[in-house]
Amino acid sequence: MGCRSLTGLVSCVVLAAAGAAAQEPVPVPFGAVVEVSRILTEVRVVDRSGEPVQGLTVDDFQVSVDGQPLTVESVAWVPTSGEAPVQLPGPPTTVGAETTAPPAEPRLIVVVFQTDINLYRLKGVVRMAPEAADFVRSLGPDDLVALFAFESHLEMRSDFTSEHEAVASMLNTKEILNGRMEPPPRASTSLAGSFDAEKARKAATLTRALEVIGRSLIPIPGPKTVVLFGWGLGRYNVGHPIIQKHSYGEAIAMLAAARASVFSLDITTADYHTLELGLRRISHDTGGLYIKTNRFPGTAIDKLTRMITSYYELSIIPPPDLAEAYEIKVKVRRPATEVYVRQNTFARW
Repeated sequence: MGCRSLTGLVSCVVLAAAGAAAQEPVPVPFGAVVEVSRILTEVRVVDRSGEPVQGLTVDDFQVSVDGQPLTVESVAWVPTSGEAPVQLPGPPTTVGAETTAPPAEPRLIVVVFQTDINLYRLKGVVRMAPEAADFVRSLGPDDLVALFAFESHLEMRSDFTSEHEAVASMLNTKEILNGRMEPPPRASTSLAGSFDAEKARKAATLTRALEVIGRSLIPIPGPKTVVLFGWGLGRYNVGHPIIQKHSYGEAIAMLAAARASVFSLDITTADYHTLELGLRRISHDTGGLYIKTNRFPGTAIDKLTRMITSYYELSIIPPPDLAEAYEIKVKVRRPATEVYVRQNTFARW
């Protein structure tokens, strides 16, 4: 069997001779192949406080693509932290009739700080730098973290590393703005071979910066969490959309291919501002969460920390005419829950 993965869609080409033992053999012309496709996607299900909802099975999920109901073939609960909450009634993993309790999967965390000389944005950097440092210190020993900063261009301050305290020490206002400290040693899982420093230097917008980050993450297997401490995404021009299609589409394409979810922590000192629409959009489209930090910064970090302790991996049987780009909706049969799933809509831009 040969398998390949592209933006959440996994296509497996199965030789005709490899039929299921429990079924009657189906005549197939010599040399023919049967193509079986599945949509594999990560889904986070949380309650209103951000606490992951566990114990869900195939029967709890309702999935549709472009409004068409689909069959969920299997559901696997994946813990990503030793701090994952106690299992609720029900099996942690359901695949057909089998159940297993998987070990915690090490996380790949990318922290991105967007800075600016604007007073209302600079206040947010001052407010959230220590919160970001505490978040990095709270990561598990097997988790890897990388650090980026963006103002007029993208800078990689630290490659993936398990030296959490070293990265936390870089998360203070002076260092975030100036970037003088030497980075800690990188881990064996590294961005060194895929990060394009020249494109990062030319990335003049946050969407271009996220495109560069997403592209550099693609060769690294597994899901990734991008924690964006930002003040806005897009550009405000009267009579024009906030998000520019030509740049946003590429950013979403790269993040989707990298299996990266963006959690936007809005550092702007305001209850509402126009450019938060871009932050909300990119979090929605990548299966992440948008959170304001101007009033309760600690609460925002707590919710983020709880949300990324686990996820569900769904295997979905797609329609025969699945488009390259599609809108996926996932609901669960549990009251007062929130569901976050990565979209595959980049080709529509």
